Amino acid sequence: MVIFWKLQLLHYDAFMIHLHLPPQHDPFTKIRAKRLARLGASSALAQTPPSASASPQPQTQPKPEATPTPKPQPVQQSQPPAQPAAQPAPEPVKKPTPKPEQSLSQWFVSVLPGLFGATLDPHDGKHMYLESVSADDHPESSLDEIFMEILGSIGVPTSSVVEYLHGVYRHAYSTSRRMPAATTSNYEAKTAVLKKVSKLACTYANSSFEEPDMFANSDPEVQVEWFVNHPQESGFLVDIVAQADEQGTVEELLNGIVPIATSKLLQLTVATPQYSNYISLFETLVSIKSVARVFSQIDTFEPQNPDDPLSFENTTILGALLRLSPLGTGVGQYYFSDIHDWKHPSQSALINDYSSINAENKVVTSRLFNIVNSLVRGGPDTRQAVVSWFARLINLSHLRTGSHADLTKLPGDGIMFNATLVLIRLSTPFLDYPVYSKLDKIAMNYVDTEGSVLNVDEESRVNASLDEVKEWRSQQMETEPNFISHCFYLTLTYLHYGMGGIFSHASRIKQQLKQLYQRLSMIEDESQSQSNAAMAAMIRGNFLPRLKQQAQQWESHRHTILALFGSQELELEIFDFVVGCCTYFMYVIDPNHAYPKQKLSIPYFEYSDVSQLDDADFLRSKAPVPWRFMPEYMIEGIINFCKFSTEFMACPLLRSDERKIMVFIELAIVLLRCPELLGNPHMKSNLVELLFIGSLPMQNGTPGFFVPIFQSNPMVKDNLLFCLLDFYVMVEKTGASSQFYDKFNSRYHVSVILEEIWKGGAHYKSQLSDYSKKHVSFFVRFVARMLNDTTYLLDESFNDLAKIHDYQTEIKHRAQGGPANEDLGTDEELAEKLESSERTARSCLGLANKTIELFKLFSKEVPKAFTLDEVVDRLAAMVDYNLGVLVGPKCSNLKVDQPEKYSFDPKRTLQDLCVIYVNLSSQDKFVKAVSRDGRSFNIAHFRKAQNILASKTFTDPKLLDKFIAFAEEAESKRQAEEDEDLALGDVPDEFLDPLMFTLMEDPVILPKSRISIDRSTIKAHLLSDPTDPFNRSPLKLEDVIPDEELKAKIEEFKQSKRNT
Repeated sequence: MVIFWKLQLLHYDAFMIHLHLPPQHDPFTKIRAKRLARLGASSALAQTPPSASASPQPQTQPKPEATPTPKPQPVQQSQPPAQPAAQPAPEPVKKPTPKPEQSLSQWFVSVLPGLFGATLDPHDGKHMYLESVSADDHPESSLDEIFMEILGSIGVPTSSVVEYLHGVYRHAYSTSRRMPAATTSNYEAKTAVLKKVSKLACTYANSSFEEPDMFANSDPEVQVEWFVNHPQESGFLVDIVAQADEQGTVEELLNGIVPIATSKLLQLTVATPQYSNYISLFETLVSIKSVARVFSQIDTFEPQNPDDPLSFENTTILGALLRLSPLGTGVGQYYFSDIHDWKHPSQSALINDYSSINAENKVVTSRLFNIVNSLVRGGPDTRQAVVSWFARLINLSHLRTGSHADLTKLPGDGIMFNATLVLIRLSTPFLDYPVYSKLDKIAMNYVDTEGSVLNVDEESRVNASLDEVKEWRSQQMETEPNFISHCFYLTLTYLHYGMGGIFSHASRIKQQLKQLYQRLSMIEDESQSQSNAAMAAMIRGNFLPRLKQQAQQWESHRHTILALFGSQELELEIFDFVVGCCTYFMYVIDPNHAYPKQKLSIPYFEYSDVSQLDDADFLRSKAPVPWRFMPEYMIEGIINFCKFSTEFMACPLLRSDERKIMVFIELAIVLLRCPELLGNPHMKSNLVELLFIGSLPMQNGTPGFFVPIFQSNPMVKDNLLFCLLDFYVMVEKTGASSQFYDKFNSRYHVSVILEEIWKGGAHYKSQLSDYSKKHVSFFVRFVARMLNDTTYLLDESFNDLAKIHDYQTEIKHRAQGGPANEDLGTDEELAEKLESSERTARSCLGLANKTIELFKLFSKEVPKAFTLDEVVDRLAAMVDYNLGVLVGPKCSNLKVDQPEKYSFDPKRTLQDLCVIYVNLSSQDKFVKAVSRDGRSFNIAHFRKAQNILASKTFTDPKLLDKFIAFAEEAESKRQAEEDEDLALGDVPDEFLDPLMFTLMEDPVILPKSRISIDRSTIKAHLLSDPTDPFNRSPLKLEDVIPDEELKAKIEEFKQSKRNT
């Protein structure tokens, strides 16, 4: 065969000399040399010699004499076999059977026009004339010469070599299909020729990509474009790859196709219909094992700049594919082109546009997943390269979740959305709900092993210090993680930084649009009020159109996000992954790693002192390994998704299977109930907020979608109340600059949840009573925080209402022409002050109302818990003071226009205070505490409150009777104590409490400042501040020293006064 090829080369060289082209300048030299090396050894070309292959009869058949003789043909005929029917019948003279080679050659000459568009007849003006081929040549031996003459000398009659070769390939196939095996002479020889034609067409097509300069009309871009425009001809491409695989040149072929396709695809979006054909091209390629196996070796698989995240999106194959999304830059305007007024959009148009977006997205993401899935299954090298590509992209994209990130320097929402969904679908097989049989395949220490592809060096851990993380990492053995581990942790990272970045972007756009519309309104007003017509025209002509265009872009992108995440199918798919993550987290937390086969039993340790719950170092020491080293963002990602999803009707927390929702709630309860598991208060706050959302009553009045689980799930029922009470205290200090205000929002959420679960029966009420008796210190610290909040919130609310009253009065006064109070500023300044006070009043009153509601509920169930020494005096002072504000001489200052605008209902607040007094009226300590409140207690306030409630509300008369009876009892005790104080006379300063200025009952010495203070006073102080009030040094109650000497002196002083 090698000799044959050498002869062919010599023949071709002579032919090129005839054309005045020296062989060394011949464009075919390289490819011919390659073909001599590759095809000379190829089994496809190492066929039987022509004399044998042309024989119409195998050796096992009878002798030729017994073979039926075909119709005789003129020996001298050189026309194709299609012409004999038109010639006169020959004389019936017996002639010898034509040689098989001749018959096959004649047939081949007849099909040349159909196969190649070529002829051996120099006078045929319709087809290309083949000068170098003879009619007597054996078909198989002349095929190469035919291809080379057409491709190199004559030139193809089509726009590209590939287009022409496809025609040859297709005609060879159709010609073969039209030949009936039973009646066609030399059937096997003819089909062999046609198969070789098809094979050579694929071989030369491959060569046209490897060495495009060797053929005319072989522009690579044009050839790739032909495949893109003819996705139905994917079989031809598959066979070309097969030939390249035989020759060992798959990489060269792919480098001739894929970079060009990638470059073209990067110029398209889902708004350009042709993008679908490019996806089809990649689908075809990666479906071929030999392609998938070497796909990562293609030139454009790696980014041009591996340190630039945008380079992954804008210069790589996967980037070009994964960026195809309705969330692509500017694509939203394509879908919402029919909406011109975003302030009043057509709802029907929005629904249609949303539907189009989701339909397109569903198809695109499915096809992209199939491509990546084929690559992952293509072989270990490609799989690892794909994993590495995804990892490096997200490692460079952590800033996407930042509130001030420069999104122009970061990958877009489209690529992150698609990448996250693809990874979620890759994770589905090993997160097999509800069995989860493969959780043990996920490496629990993955992120800290050498084989991890994620960069978590700067990431906070759930409850471990940086030094502890370093020590932990040094102890890990060098193991190569499996694909399941890579995929799981990658998906978690993309859920937080990839899809989480979309959530942040949506929030940012919402704020930007609010500011933009304010600016638009201001500019429009200015342009209309401009006396200068030219200036007004410039404003309308220059500024307004640009701002409106910006608004259109932002609105389109925002609504694209709303459309996608409003899809129930998408939300449920992501939530299934979230449920799998929740299950895995509890599997890691479980000391025996037996979850979900065995249910968790919490808590994992019982505190011996309530101060341990606030000791971060102590809790960190109790955190289990390896859970404590888990990066925080992996838990934060699933929490943020669930929070974002609650903004949609398709929210999976509402729509998913209740058993799956239960898994998420159980994880939330575990993280809240076991303070050692999670050190970040913000994440706990977000968990509580989700529980709050799920507890809110539905629009039809039915309980919130979490409430049935709160009332039925054993783990939740046993631990929810403790979680809420502990969090209410813990959220006091978050470390954030906004912690003072954040705590009120979180406590509002807790109050609503408690209020809702209180409606469900006696279970939680019984638990509260148990905590107040068996966990006194725990419960008291909760009551102290609740008391602090109520005191502050009511004080702020009433102050702001008084300001609103003054501002509204001043505005009315000025409107009537009266002189302005200059202390309140200009009209504009006055309006700003009013708006500020209204905003604060709305916030504080809403929170205060919920806190008072909580006081009512708890004081009814466990009144004794509110009369402990640490809190009873402060509680009495708080209710007495606010009663005086509501009915005292300055109550008219709280009268404002539209009080409901601020959630202010003074009669309801008065009634609530009345209920609290009555709930605690049976507790003698509370009665005494009220009577001791010399600053605010006034029986006249109680009598006025009784009159108001009796005449202007429907308050139960029996309640009012108890209320006034309590007041009279407190007044009686006040008079008795006043008489006793008069008897004591002047009390020496050393006997007075340094903070409360009352006679101490149980003095103790503070260890650092050495100051004596009453035990009840310091206990109350430590409930909200664990420091010495005189030098701010750390202080615990067990550290104080009883001052027995001072106590004896006080008793002696009191006794002496009684005796006199």
